[in-house]
Amino acid sequence: MRAMIAIPLFCLALNAAAACPVQHPRVQPEIPDAASASSKEMRLAQKEAEQYLLQGKTYLECGYMNRRQYNQLVSKLETFAEEFNEQLLEFQSRTQMVADIDRMQALPVSGLSAR
Repeated sequence: MRAMIAIPLFCLALNAAAACPVQHPRVQPEIPDAASASSKEMRLAQKEAEQYLLQGKTYLECGYMNRRQYNQLVSKLETFAEEFNEQLLEFQSRTQMVADIDRMQALPVSGLSAR
């Protein structure tokens, strides 16, 4: 009798889990070091970060977790996003400084007289 009840409940549980379009995001993408990363590396990292965060958001919306698990995942996603954004801002600042230096070297100097 118990088996007759347990089997349909197990099937319902599997069916409910199959309704979520994504799996729990377990592995965070690597965040490159802004001090040495190339533009190509940062673009790739940004795409991976966006996919990771989207997967996490979609999984949160599935509602399969208890409150503690939900809050842990939210905290993990927020921390990752903050760390990535810090590196991205540092990278943008570094590349902007390089662009400013290149622009200054390309500008013609006029109105200066040597004495």
